[in-house]
This record gives sequence, structure tokens and C-alpha cells, in this order.
Amino acid sequence: MLKMGIVGMGKMGEFHASWMTPENQLELTAICEKNEDRIVQLRKKFPVPIFQNVDQFLNTDIDFAVIVTTHESHEALTIKALNAGKNVIVEKPMSMTYESTIRMIEAAERNQKHLFVHQSSRWDRDFLLLKEVIQLGKIGELLLVESNVTLCDKGWPSWGIEGMKNPWRVKAQYGGGMLYDWGPHLVDEILVLMGKDPLGVYGVLQNGIWSKEVDDTFFCSMRFENNIVCIIKASNNGRLPAPRWYVMGTRGTFIVQGRNDPIWNDVEILYEKEDGERMHEKIELIDVKESGIEGGFYRDLVPFLEGKKKEFVSMYESSKVIKVLEMIKKSSQENRFIPNY
Repeated sequence: MLKMGIVGMGKMGEFHASWMTPENQLELTAICEKNEDRIVQLRKKFPVPIFQNVDQFLNTDIDFAVIVTTHESHEALTIKALNAGKNVIVEKPMSMTYESTIRMIEAAERNQKHLFVHQSSRWDRDFLLLKEVIQLGKIGELLLVESNVTLCDKGWPSWGIEGMKNPWRVKAQYGGGMLYDWGPHLVDEILVLMGKDPLGVYGVLQNGIWSKEVDDTFFCSMRFENNIVCIIKASNNGRLPAPRWYVMGTRGTFIVQGRNDPIWNDVEILYEKEDGERMHEKIELIDVKESGIEGGFYRDLVPFLEGKKKEFVSMYESSKVIKVLEMIKKSSQENRFIPNY
């Protein structure tokens, strides 16, 4: 049973705590939270030591420090935990800049500790099915991949324990904005599907409704070898949702319909078999595939550490995600295609 400690027990921190179960061979044994009012609430929910001082927290007997704080603090807390001899899981985004992620990786290597980023969407049911369809060759060679998350949720800016008292998701000082909120999920999924880095990107950031400080919509076109194009888009201004996935191959098309509630379910695949037979599949994913919000990351953590699972989330992969996010931001600022050197 691995001993887990959480730094930052807000709304997302409680999700992490819920996945630390005996079934997953994990136990929550310590919490670090600086908000005094929040600590009063936490003492009623969690029978574990709660610290306001992160150094005291890191002096406890934990195997993993799980960093669930606002984005701008990820690097400093991760490196501090690694230097204290703890393995680390950090919420996405890994950090705010590519250079920052390199420093985090160097700290993990120097201390010979694990560093994982909670890229939970790798376990999403729609993504798992798409991977399977591509690997089976159902739709042939990829031509175009479109990945969209288009919502219009009044709760997005205030998602968190403090709500509108501190809507950190739309504040620049905390690394807010859609690019660093949904962007890490969408970019990570594309890099996993393609198995390689893009040749370059063109991106646009908008702040249309929710904030003058950060983007509430972003768009990006990524170009890969063999002229494959991957387009990602995320917005909190989509009153009618775009398809979650629209993927064209040389032999077929894969669609996942968009929804206002981000638990995507309805799949349609139209393709031709090698013998020319035309196939049309309609699939409802609920109860067929799992979802990242059900904690697949934590279910696979110990099996991966024990060598029973071959694939997980490497810190090197997560660092490349941040590199692409930086390229998207730079492209929007300079209004040009950014090659990936």
C-alpha cells in the first residue's frame, strides 16, 4: 500500500483523494492546505494529519506527494518534493513553460524519483475507443484528426472551493485560461495518437466573454509528417457543441458527438473492410469503456510501478505537451506558423 499525500486540497484535490483506495493499493496519509477555513472543513472529512507548512508535510512518511495547486506553483512545489526524496504526481498542466518542465525532469532524474503528470484523459472512454479503431486499421491511414471541447458553462470560471471569491481559472497570475485548462488534455491525446511530435503549429487564442486577462477559446492546427493535419479547439463559448472527435482515414470516418456535459458517449464509425463491404457502427460508450474521471490513472499506477502495465504517462511526454502549448501561444501572439525545431 503506497502512502499518498496531497498538496492543495481544493475541489480537484478531493477527486484525487477519492481515487486513493485499497483497491488501487493507495492510502491517503497526509494533506497540506494553506487555507485556514478550508482546513476546518477538511478535518471533518479526512482523518489524517493536515499541515499548512509544506516542509512539515514533506517531512512525513509518504511515498508520493500529489501536487493539486494552481498552475503557476507546479514547478516550485514539484522540485521541492523531489528534493525531499518524494515521488511526485502533479496535476496538468505539468508547468507553464517548457524550460520549467526541463528543470522538473532534471530534479526527478537527480533524485532518482518518479514524476508523473495526471493526464487523466488518456483513460477517457472516447479516446480509448479511437486508439483501438486506429490500431485495428478500421479507418485506414489517418488523414485528418479534429478534437473539440466546446462548452458554455457558467461554472467554468468559478470551478473550485473558493468559487467566485477567487475565480483563478480566468486569472493570468494563476496560469488560467482555456489553453492551459483543456489544452494539456487535447495536445497530449494528439501526441499519443500520432506517436511523434508535430512539424509545427498555427494557433489562435481569444478572450471573448469570460476574461480580459486570459483566453476562453483557443484553436490550433498541427501539421505532421505525411501531410496529416490535427486540429484541436477548446472553448467555453460553444452554446451548441461541436463533435468531440471527427477523424478521417483513407477507408473510413470516426465521429464522437459533442455534449454539454463532458462525458462523451455517442460514437459513429463508417468504414469499408478490405473486401469492400461497407460497415456502419453506432456505439454508446457508457458502461462499455471507462473514463478518466473514474480514476483510471490511479488504478494503473501501482501495476505500472510493479511492471505489470507497460504504458503510463512519462514526464518526458508531458514536457512535450507544454512545448506545444507554448508554440500555440507564440503563434497566436506573432500571427504565424511556428515550426518545431
